[in-house]
Amino acid sequence: MVWVAVPLAVGIGIGMLIGGNLQSQSRQNAGDATTSPAVPDQLEYTDMPCDPGSSVLVLHSLEGAMPDSEVRVLLDYETMWVRHRESANPALRGQTALLSRRDDVCPVIVPEDSRFTQFIWLGPFPSDTAPALCEALFKVTGKNCIPAQVVR
Repeated sequence: MVWVAVPLAVGIGIGMLIGGNLQSQSRQNAGDATTSPAVPDQLEYTDMPCDPGSSVLVLHSLEGAMPDSEVRVLLDYETMWVRHRESANPALRGQTALLSRRDDVCPVIVPEDSRFTQFIWLGPFPSDTAPALCEALFKVTGKNCIPAQVVR
């Protein structure tokens, strides 16, 4: 049994050495410069339009303590999902998830709970079509998709 285990262990060790050398060489050959850490791009905030007769889809109400990197993931995910589902409803074509600060959303949308300081949303859309867009996005109206009239 020992005679089998020793050559097996030596073979695994040599394989790891060769594999490790190939992997480090391929990174160098690919031209990856990992001398400085990647700087995350800044979040871009947008004022929410508050035109009468329009609605937005509020997808996330975020607490201020959420790291920018996590907010970026949500924005990118929602934008990707809209692009994936835009064939379900023409009103979704070309839409991108947007981010607004609490002070830059329509007053009727601001929740009483002051913990929520950022909002991810889509729109604006005509108020009569907004509820159908939650369904087109496979979201639950009133839970993870709130069609909110911006002016009441």
